Amino acid sequence: MRTRKGFKKRYELRWTALLLVSVGCLMTGFILTIAWVDYNLAQRTCDHVYNEPYKVWATRGLVTDGSDGSPVRVRNSIESIRYAFSRGAGGTEVDVFYDPEMQKFIVSHASRYEKPNGVLLSLDTLFNALGDKGYFWLDWKKIRYLNHNQLQDALTRLKQITNRGTLKDRVYVEGEAPLRLLAVKQAGFQTIYDCRPMLDANILSPVIVAVFKAVYYFGRFTVMGMNSGSSSAPIFGPKTRRSLRNIPVFLYHMPDDMKFLEKLTSVRNVRVIIIRQDIDRFGFTPNTCSVGKSSTQPHDSTFFKDCI
Repeated sequence: MRTRKGFKKRYELRWTALLLVSVGCLMTGFILTIAWVDYNLAQRTCDHVYNEPYKVWATRGLVTDGSDGSPVRVRNSIESIRYAFSRGAGGTEVDVFYDPEMQKFIVSHASRYEKPNGVLLSLDTLFNALGDKGYFWLDWKKIRYLNHNQLQDALTRLKQITNRGTLKDRVYVEGEAPLRLLAVKQAGFQTIYDCRPMLDANILSPVIVAVFKAVYYFGRFTVMGMNSGSSSAPIFGPKTRRSLRNIPVFLYHMPDDMKFLEKLTSVRNVRVIIIRQDIDRFGFTPNTCSVGKSSTQPHDSTFFKDCI
């Protein structure tokens, strides 16, 4: 019995030691991989990524309810996006689905397609109307549910409707499925890798962010997109900002908090921020000449120089 107990104890100790060694090797490999990723990211310049002083873009255009006597402009409509551009927005986020049966991109936030002004809006119609100006952040909904053939058809269609002037260079395609987004990148489009980190204060946040960073690097995506969180519960907080300091970042779900907005627009690698769809902060810059919500002055290069 003593012999058997001794053998069992030695057997358990051996497996415990092997488990500890394996975990240690995995952790060491992970740390070295992230260090190597950080080193290589630091060598990039990302000069091709949008990098203007006016970082606040529109969210589905600039929505107005008509309560002040202005026309009603609904989200994801030509009218709301045209209005946002006229107010000085450098770009706009647009929600899109690819419909395999119609073989078209449909502009809508909900899967039961919305009809701005009572008419179904396709992405090519939107580009025909407004594609000669501004940047477009395409939030491609349900991309993960397209099969291979449907995805290739969608990318062929997207190439066709962006093949005009510099439009393709002004389009960023967002997705959270890395393999699907990789196909978008291989088709020649700029990509936004949408990741979902935890709150910055969470003890596991640095590890999760490091994993997202590795996926971004090995996928060679253009920018990383994420929820900003709030000033009291930031997601893109100090630890996350430090970890992603060499990656251009697009932030969404930003609250209309001027101090928080000023803090994040001051971060070098934050390139674009979107707030609420009815908020106009398009002229905001992190300086004393920032333009507020009710401003009627669109931004231009002269105005920015005066602020400096």
